[in-house]
Amino acid sequence: MNIQQRQDLHATLTRSSLGDIQRCWQKTPQDYDYQILRAPETGMVMAVARTENSGEPFNLGEVTVTRCALRLSGGETGIGYVTGRNEQHALHIALLDALAQIKGQSEQVFSQVIEPLKQRINDNHKKQQQETAATRVDFLTMVRGED
Repeated sequence: MNIQQRQDLHATLTRSSLGDIQRCWQKTPQDYDYQILRAPETGMVMAVARTENSGEPFNLGEVTVTRCALRLSGGETGIGYVTGRNEQHALHIALLDALAQIKGQSEQVFSQVIEPLKQRINDNHKKQQQETAATRVDFLTMVRGED
């Protein structure tokens, strides 16, 4: 698994709910032999944004994040970060990250979990765009109401 694939894996898993991940991935963390390196823990990180005009960074505010790190019996290390306080979500992300590093398992993780989750994210995004477009008002074509 290359860097781009790993970034894609993490981006998809963090945008997906724990329930969606569990529906795609029919196994549980108890099905695997792993050692917890960093138990799921919740903390705060500073979210940094950029201004629209100049691109200057500024501190937007603090965000709650849960992280986890584990190592499979074969030596593969997985990490998981997720916004919010869901420790199980971070654990699932870390485990899938580690499994995706195993040759043979990587294809299975991407075909059974990542691709369906990406499709679901895209479907939800299209649905949201359609709902937004249905309520859009074009103010330039509205009549002012003056006689």
